[in-house]
Amino acid sequence: MEQDKKQQLVETALTLFYRHGVHAVGINQILEQSAIAKKTLYHHFVSKDELLMATLELRHQRFYQWLEQQLVSADPVSPAEKLFDALTLWFEGKAQVLGPFFGCYFQNCAAEYHGPDSAVLQLCAQHKLKVKHLVNTHLQSYHLSEEAQSLLLDGLMLLKEGAISMALVHADATVAQHAKKQALLLVRALS
Repeated sequence: MEQDKKQQLVETALTLFYRHGVHAVGINQILEQSAIAKKTLYHHFVSKDELLMATLELRHQRFYQWLEQQLVSADPVSPAEKLFDALTLWFEGKAQVLGPFFGCYFQNCAAEYHGPDSAVLQLCAQHKLKVKHLVNTHLQSYHLSEEAQSLLLDGLMLLKEGAISMALVHADATVAQHAKKQALLLVRALS
């Protein structure tokens, strides 16, 4: 029962933080939305920042598992195509587990909590590195030299991050398909 309340707090905080921003959401709003008492909140989390860290961990798990499923799908297209097709689904709100698209939760949080000593920024950076590693494992199928694979990976990550930002700023889900065309040009150039 206590674990359910903790999970409910994290879920509610994630939804509110992702949609409105961390600094824009107060603890009372989270409590009201989750229908959980303040005492229960502070039993599980000593601060709003600790709750934020829990939301980042939950979002990482969900996003990573979702992206991994997209990349291992039986679809015969290349890993680069799968990556940007997955982003299209997310941008269009068709990635059920991720919910509506409000940009990258990690980019958003990093913008609010910057600075070299920020634990939030460090967790956001770890997420990006883990996603990069995941994508890299799927790029093995291109059979490129180590240098070419490294260049491809860096290029794909830049295209991915740019597409996420542009999809949010311009409210345009088609940017992932434009990024996919650029990714395929990069693959051809390095093959």
